Amino acid sequence: MPQLRIDARPNLAATVAPLGADPAPLGVREAIAWLSELGVRGAQLSATDPATRPRDLGASARRDLRAMLARHELACAGLDFFIPAAHYTDPTHVSRAFDALLGAIGLAADLGGAPVTAAIPSDVPADFRAAIGAEASRLGVAVLIPAGASPVDLAAPFAPAIDCATVLGESGRPEEVIARLGPRLGGVRLVDLLRSGLRGPILEPGESRLDALAVRMAIEVSSFAGLPVLDARQWQEPRRGIADSARRWAQLCSV
Repeated sequence: MPQLRIDARPNLAATVAPLGADPAPLGVREAIAWLSELGVRGAQLSATDPATRPRDLGASARRDLRAMLARHELACAGLDFFIPAAHYTDPTHVSRAFDALLGAIGLAADLGGAPVTAAIPSDVPADFRAAIGAEASRLGVAVLIPAGASPVDLAAPFAPAIDCATVLGESGRPEEVIARLGPRLGGVRLVDLLRSGLRGPILEPGESRLDALAVRMAIEVSSFAGLPVLDARQWQEPRRGIADSARRWAQLCSV
């Protein structure tokens, strides 16, 4: 009788792109291998990184990327699509932004239906949002909108992704926002707002403001089925920060 394998790794993913800007930079392949060795469960890719940009990845390259993730036993936790907010409304950029976001949704579908995180502003034209929603629904891909302390109600396939540092910066408590959203929660970006005012790793000695244990408990009692993402964008030392944060998260008492 087959043995049931228990995955003892922490229920975490981490952003890949910032590892390329680390003082000891890693390419995408190296970063994926490193995350696997670190012992997290997923990799958050970037649709604006030249190495994983949808328009530059043909069918064969997409299969290779999916196979590489599988070989390292990592899920694709999602795709980040972060562009300047003005590109969604500026007539000189909006068509390219629309096509690029559609491309990100298509790549996410090819990588197992991972969600796409995109900071689509609330004043984007209604037809733009409707067309993006229709394509995401057709391909079975959720579109996550980064949110702070007061996330707006969103209809599927759109959903809020709580950014812990943003919530803290708005004098909110991320664990309370997570609990309030319940089944409407689409994602959690694990990042602290340090006392210095910078975004950084969780539970940094003398710097942390995030109640990481309360956040973990709120996630575990919610119906959220995705992977919380260690979001190392803008961290001074992404590699060290991800490693320290993953270790600290794993050491927290679970419910």
